[in-house]
Amino acid sequence: MKKKKPTNRNIEFIKGIVTDLGEATLDSLEAFVFSSGSAKILARNMGMNEAKYYSSMQSLKKSGYIKKINEDQFLITPKIMIRLAENEILASDWDPEKWDGSWRIVSFDIPEPKKRERNIFRSIIKRKGFLGIQNSVFIAPFADFKQLAKLRAHLDIEKYISFFIAKSAETDDDQLLKKRFGLK
Repeated sequence: MKKKKPTNRNIEFIKGIVTDLGEATLDSLEAFVFSSGSAKILARNMGMNEAKYYSSMQSLKKSGYIKKINEDQFLITPKIMIRLAENEILASDWDPEKWDGSWRIVSFDIPEPKKRERNIFRSIIKRKGFLGIQNSVFIAPFADFKQLAKLRAHLDIEKYISFFIAKSAETDDDQLLKKRFGLK
């Protein structure tokens, strides 16, 4: 049976738990423990009733995002960090006021044993507007490589992906790309 992805409410619930740790800790975090008491307080603050709280906790356990350690403690697994990085990227606005004339290029060669991670990464960059120009080379006028690097790290595929910022050579015509992205 395929595990279902948690709803946005559940993701926001977990995000609320992890947010208290701070940005620097969150970026280097692999997994951590939280108490059911602190989770219940957060759920109340988010306007969740007890039934929604228990439903969220069950969904997060089924998805493998949290594991029950004992009656009062849960472990947030590394799997949720991938999902949080995905959500951060998808929610961000990469379009600056004016294009700087440079192309953002992502190149990767992720091996078959990492197919799931490759598919997640490819899906995210496509959803953020990257255009495939070869099998594993994607281009866009705007991107936040710091966010993509976080996702790459959480997926444990850093050594297979490279980021580039490039200008078209004077001998090349990038008008088709500019037209595709609505640039002047």
